[in-house]
Amino acid sequence: MSRPPRVLVSGYYGFGNAGDEAILAGLVAGLRGLTPAVELTVLSGDPAATEAEHGARAAPRGLISAYRLSHQSDLLVSGGGGLLQDLTSWRSPLYYLGVMRLARAAGLPVACIGYGVGPLRRRFVRGLARRELSRVEAVAVREAASAEALRELGLERPVEVTADLAFLLPRPTAEEVDRAWEKAGLRRGERPAAAIALRPPPERRTGRDLAARLGRAIGAACDHLGLDPVLVPMQRTRDIEFASLVSAGMPSATQVVAGEMSARDLLAVIGGCELVIAMRLHALLFAAICGVPPVAISYDPKVDGLMGQLGLQSATSIARLDEDALGHVISQTWESRSRLSAQLTPRVEKLRDAAGRNIELVGRLLADRD
Repeated sequence: MSRPPRVLVSGYYGFGNAGDEAILAGLVAGLRGLTPAVELTVLSGDPAATEAEHGARAAPRGLISAYRLSHQSDLLVSGGGGLLQDLTSWRSPLYYLGVMRLARAAGLPVACIGYGVGPLRRRFVRGLARRELSRVEAVAVREAASAEALRELGLERPVEVTADLAFLLPRPTAEEVDRAWEKAGLRRGERPAAAIALRPPPERRTGRDLAARLGRAIGAACDHLGLDPVLVPMQRTRDIEFASLVSAGMPSATQVVAGEMSARDLLAVIGGCELVIAMRLHALLFAAICGVPPVAISYDPKVDGLMGQLGLQSATSIARLDEDALGHVISQTWESRSRLSAQLTPRVEKLRDAAGRNIELVGRLLADRD
């Protein structure tokens, strides 16, 4: 086509979740690397914030807006991230499936890339997902478990297993790390720093007890190893209260990342640490990018899936939290940090290549429109 391609992007963007913003940052970088002149429009919960962080045009994410923009675009990119799950709300997957349907009604091809799938517990949601995904031009998921979830849905079409789009982000430089720490209001101490990125449990009624147990186990391990805990809220509006409860249960003082930070900022904050202890998926992924050994506390199968891709295992889970096991794995990971860091590098490169296949799928569809 004579004009630059126009791509409409649908995902959980503009809600201050660093993991999803990292996915969008990776997607934007990948598409601009493929086609520098590409015109991107992101459906966002906060268009002004999205434009400021990613330098891409953004628009309200309502269905009317999505339908109008579909008529002005050449391709809808749906993803990435855990868009097809009904654990948090059954309305969430219906929205993303609805955007796909409206795009197809406007004659727009659809690429679903970097997807995490499941859990899908409701029969009607499973049926809608199977129907809509059978009609799009491309489906790529970020781990094998998501491909299996689609097979269990009865989806009879090719599904490519790629990787999370956030793996397309580069490792931060030393200068970027220093700037991010200053922006976050963090001070460098004499002891090495351990980033701690937790989130409230799905069942909030268990949150206070879980926070106390996590604070006790993580705090004791950090004290024993001589580590300075740094609490990193990946979605500030959701994580900060729980982080405060965890901090209150720690035997020594902790630092907390202050203010609004972009996904790249938080990636650089983690790059300045020497250990990461996290429930949040993308805090663990950031650790891998930076070569920082991660300790995972699983709250969702996607956490176990990522750790498997990195050749590691989760230390424990919130469903069966074992404080002793968690403390033991933290100590073991710290003692093996040099070896683990070296092991992460080739795995991250492989996952970065896999993440790049998402962009290749989009490129092929755009080429077909010429």
